Amino acid sequence: MLAAIVPVISAGVPLSCQRGATVVREEVLDYGPLLDKTPIVRVLLVNDKREAQLAIHSCYQITGSLMNIIDQGQGLQRCTISVSNGGIMIGNKRYNNSELRIAGQQDGEIEVNNQRYRGEIRIVQQFHNKFSIIGEIDIEDFVSGVVGSEMPSSWEEDALCAQSVAVRTYVMYKKKRRRDEVYHLDMQELAYKGVAGETPRVNKMVQETKGVVMVYNWNIFPAYFHSTCGGHTEDVSHVFGKDSMPPLSGVVCNYCNDSKHSYWSKDIRKAEIEKKLQEANVPVSNISAVKIVNPGAGNHGSKVEITYDKGSKEMNANDFRLLVGPNYLHSTAFDSRSNGKSITFSGTGWGHAVGLCQYGAQGMAQKGFSWTAILKHYYPKIELVRVY
Repeated sequence: MLAAIVPVISAGVPLSCQRGATVVREEVLDYGPLLDKTPIVRVLLVNDKREAQLAIHSCYQITGSLMNIIDQGQGLQRCTISVSNGGIMIGNKRYNNSELRIAGQQDGEIEVNNQRYRGEIRIVQQFHNKFSIIGEIDIEDFVSGVVGSEMPSSWEEDALCAQSVAVRTYVMYKKKRRRDEVYHLDMQELAYKGVAGETPRVNKMVQETKGVVMVYNWNIFPAYFHSTCGGHTEDVSHVFGKDSMPPLSGVVCNYCNDSKHSYWSKDIRKAEIEKKLQEANVPVSNISAVKIVNPGAGNHGSKVEITYDKGSKEMNANDFRLLVGPNYLHSTAFDSRSNGKSITFSGTGWGHAVGLCQYGAQGMAQKGFSWTAILKHYYPKIELVRVY
C-alpha cells in the first residue's frame, strides 16, 4: 500500500493511498490524472556553438525573453544563426536580445541543422559569441522521436510499448531532477532525431502507453536501457556508481541471443586510444594493454586497467568505452590482446547493460510476452502508473 503522501513526479505531484486506484489495462494503475496536462520537456539541441542552420516551413513568431512579439513571418528560408556584438543574428537580421523564442504555426516545421523538431525553440546567448538552442517539446512527441530513433519501428508492438514506457520514465525522472535548470536533457543522453524519428506505428505504440511511467516504492527512477546485454543486465552501482535498487540490480536475459551485437571483435589502434584519453585529460602514452577490472554478473567491467610506459592507471570502464567510442568498443564485457600497434577487443553485447535490453525486449515480445511483463522482467519490483 502507498504511504500517506509519496512524491512521484515532483513535490507538487503526490500519490495518496486515500485515493482509490483502478487497473486501466494490464496491471497499469490509474489514480486519476496526477498532472493537469501533458508535461513539456526542455531538450538541449545545440550546445555552445558559433553557428547553426535554421529554416521554418510555416508561419512563425519570434518573441523576446518577456514574451513580447518582436518579429513574425510566413516562413524562413535556410539561414545561419550567430551571435555578434551582444545580439543574435538570424540570417542578415539582427535582434538585440540575449534570448529568442521561435514558435511555428504548424507543429514540426522548425528545422535546426537539417533536422525538424516539434514544439518551440529558444536561442540563448552564451559567452564568447556562442549560443545554445533548447527545444521545448510535448513529452509524448519527444518520446515518439526517441523510440523511433532507438528501436526499429518494424519490431513487435509490445517491444515498442516497453521502450516507450522506459523512455517516458527516464525523461520524467530527468525533468524532476533538473526542474529548475535551463534544460532537462541533452542530445548525448538519448537518441533523438526529432520528427524524422517518428513513424505512424511508433506514434501509435507511444499513444497506447500515454502517461504511463514506472515507479519503485512510488518514486520515479532513471529507467536506463541499452541495445544488447549479452546474457545478463548489470547493477547500476557496478556501472555508474549510483546506489543500487531492485529495478536496476540486473537480471538474467535469455532473449537477446539473436542480436547481431551478441558477439563482436574490434581492432583499435593504440595511438587512437591514447589520443582520445589525452583529449579527456587522461595522460597516457605507449599503451601496452587494457584489461577489465571487477567484472559484474554480465561480465561488464566496472573499471579498466590501462598499462602504459609509466605504469598503470584505472578508470571507470563505461567512461573508457565512451571516450574510445561506443561504435568501436561496443561494451565493457571484453577480453583484449595486444597486436603491436593495436589492441584487439573481443566482447559481448552493446551498451552499458543497465536496465532494459532492447534486443531482449524484442525477443520476449516475439515469444508472446506483453509489454508490462517485459518491463517487470527487466525492472524488478516496479509498479506501472498512469500519471496523466
